[in-house]
Amino acid sequence: MRLGISIVICTYNGAKLIPETIRHIAIQHISLSLNWEVLVVDNASTDNTSEVVLEEWEKQGQPTRLHLFHQPRQGLTYARELALTHSNYDFVLFCDDDNWLSPGYISRAFYLMTSHPEIGVLGGNGELVFESPPPQWAIGHGFFANGPQAKTSGPVNRQFVYGAGCVIRKSAYDMLLKAGFKPLLTDRMAGKLTAGGDYEICYAIAMAGYTIWYEDELKFKHFMPAARLEWDYFIRFISEGAKCFEVIMPYRIHVNMGVRSGLAFRVMCMRIVVSYLIKSLPLLAAEVFLPANSEAAKLNAIKLVSLRTKLSSFKNYKYMKLNFNRIQKFYGESFQKEEREQHSNILSDMQTII
Repeated sequence: MRLGISIVICTYNGAKLIPETIRHIAIQHISLSLNWEVLVVDNASTDNTSEVVLEEWEKQGQPTRLHLFHQPRQGLTYARELALTHSNYDFVLFCDDDNWLSPGYISRAFYLMTSHPEIGVLGGNGELVFESPPPQWAIGHGFFANGPQAKTSGPVNRQFVYGAGCVIRKSAYDMLLKAGFKPLLTDRMAGKLTAGGDYEICYAIAMAGYTIWYEDELKFKHFMPAARLEWDYFIRFISEGAKCFEVIMPYRIHVNMGVRSGLAFRVMCMRIVVSYLIKSLPLLAAEVFLPANSEAAKLNAIKLVSLRTKLSSFKNYKYMKLNFNRIQKFYGESFQKEEREQHSNILSDMQTII
């Protein structure tokens, strides 16, 4: 594996967004000694995204080469996999097509990854930039992959960071692939607002013994088009995004809560359900008394939709339990051994029951 950093932009119909993203990459403050490249994965776009990408990069006059790939299979996870396959360097920075990296982002990320070989995934701090003045209900929360991901820079106790602006150690990811790792989540898929693929990768890499790290100095702007601030869109964004919960929750219970037995898993699931029901009670009461369509009512509705969707995930408890059992078995038997290259048989057969 060559020492350097690959900047990856996965995009679907990003012709309008991606030019500004590319410009911010082209003006990065990067030492001549740092090896880097740019990869753009067009995830089955139906607009002229590919043409815009090539034109914009040529316009920048940047000597660094840009590689354009096409992933016909819909799904952000598949686009990321293609990029990881073709990236030439050990550090892979995923820059969304609406992310504007600060001038020192790439150099700082490279420094941290080389200075801390224990880091498997590195996350930054996104600041929302709105195309039009946002309504009050759209700000003050982290649903849009924004804001600090920990109180201070360093290891993240929750063991995940959002995918926007994150850096993955490719050798860690390749280790998972050799073990047979196959993500269960497709993440964002064309017009569907599914999510969670970034969390799944973080948890998998964390369970393989690597550290998930947050760095406050890694700043980027996260551009928010006006269309994403429409109420119906946002409610769909919350409800569809939370459907990944039945896959993510077994990881979370194993990694964050230290649960190791099937009985303890069942008890923890029951405790989580009860806690969500308790959290829902004051929200349901507020729903009755808050003025309809007020900002307070909408903020309340956002929280309720999120909780209800997460609660509904537990209807598929048998699938959650199967996920947990196989995660537990694989990581317990394989990733605690000295020879990590010999791992095999991760959750591949679970694909057949999704």
